[in-house]
Amino acid sequence: MKTKFNQSKLKLAIVSAMALGSASFGIHSYAATQSENLIISADIATSCTLTNTDISFGNYLPLTTHATATLDGTATITSTCTTGGAAVITMSEGGRAQVGSTAAIPLRAMFNGDEGAPEALLYHLYSDSAGGTVWGNTAETGKAITADGTAQAFTAHGRIPKNQTGITAGTFNDSVAVTLSY
Repeated sequence: MKTKFNQSKLKLAIVSAMALGSASFGIHSYAATQSENLIISADIATSCTLTNTDISFGNYLPLTTHATATLDGTATITSTCTTGGAAVITMSEGGRAQVGSTAAIPLRAMFNGDEGAPEALLYHLYSDSAGGTVWGNTAETGKAITADGTAQAFTAHGRIPKNQTGITAGTFNDSVAVTLSY
């Protein structure tokens, strides 16, 4: 018996077979799975900033007012450190420390002109009220702080002792390094 093929049915059968075959390529089947954790990290380093104002004592009058009274002045030292850190603020002996001065107990002096000038105007720096605790250049005589991420202001109290006579009139100065160690 002779079979007669219908061309349109044959085309339809071929197209259907192709569509079914390509659909099976798009369906994925997985036999197993595996997963890993992606670790995310960052380090926060301790960091700090430091700013300060200067001490300007003004006029020292050794023959009148300051023959019996000291002359006091203040400066503000501000530090901001990363939360959780610890730091200490120290002050050097100054550019013109006196004989016998140490980092722990600085004997500071201001001079009129160069360091070789014979006349020294003595002064002191304290971490509490003027005449209290000397602010020095060691961890023990510095100002310890616990960092909390906010600006912390500290007052440096300066004092010129009374009755420093025999000093020529002029402008006296010194420079003290303020250091924040963390």
